[in-house]
Parts: sequence; structure tokens; C-alpha cells
Amino acid sequence: EDVTTRDRLLAGFVAVLWGGNFLAIHIGLEQFPPLFLAAVRFLVLAVPTVLLVPWPRVPLRWLLAYGVGFGTVQFVFLFIAMDIGMPTGLASLVLQASAPFTVLLGALLLRERISTRQGIGIAIAILGLAAIAVSRAQVAAVLPVLLTLLGALGWAFGNLASRLAAPPN
Repeated sequence: EDVTTRDRLLAGFVAVLWGGNFLAIHIGLEQFPPLFLAAVRFLVLAVPTVLLVPWPRVPLRWLLAYGVGFGTVQFVFLFIAMDIGMPTGLASLVLQASAPFTVLLGALLLRERISTRQGIGIAIAILGLAAIAVSRAQVAAVLPVLLTLLGALGWAFGNLASRLAAPPN
């Protein structure tokens, strides 16, 4: 299919929202401790979700696993990392490690096959993350990067739970 102008505008809009999310986190962390901010974020999202979104027809264990991985682990580690010095822009980039983590965890835990294309993508992503870690190690603490990677791993586990839940829509 051809990519339309509408598709490009929507992709750009999503990128702006993604970046704005990290600016909002940064501003929030200037006012609140990271765990409190994570709890407030969860509460602000949970109330309208419980009231307006129909209960998903999936096993409860996968719904809870998704919530813990994507909703809790990801944001707790991300917020702590940003609070102790992870730069906003770098946090948004490193958190994308969730994609190769998801593929690798799918291969390890679900016995999914990694295609050549996926393997090349994972290798490039790992090289990029290694370059970031080396760069950070020369100018500042590596701990914020590692915490952000743990957040990405939480997101990846949430992705696996979503896949295992096998929602009907």
C-alpha cells in the first residue's frame, strides 16, 4: 500500500505525543517523588478506564500480568531513572528497547522463531544501546540507563502477556 499524507501526519502526531509524554514526566518529577507520580498516573488512567472501557474478555492472569509489566514495572523504573538523572530525550529512546526485548522474550519463553530481518534489527538495536551505555559511562552514571532498560523489559513482559491473553479484538 502507498503511504498517504494522512498516514504521515498521524505518525508525526504520535511522535509529538510520545515526546510530550516525556516532557510531562520531567515536569511531574520536579513536583512529586517518582513512586507517587507513578501512582497518580495509574490512578488518573485507571478511573476513566474502569468506568468507560468494557472489561476485556481475556483470562484475568494475563490482564494482571499486562498491568504489572506495562503499567507498573515500566513506569516505576522509568520515573526513578528520570528522577536520578536520565535525560528526557534519552529516556524516550532507551525505552524503545522494549521492541527487541519483546522479540527475544517471545523466542525464549514462547518458542517463537526470530526471522533474519528481526535478528538484524535486534543486533542493530543492541549496538545502539551499547553505544548509549558507553557514552553515558564516560560522562555520567550508568544506573539511570540500566533502570530505563528495566522499564523497557517490563514493557516487553506486558507485550507478552497481551499476546498470551489472545484478546478477541
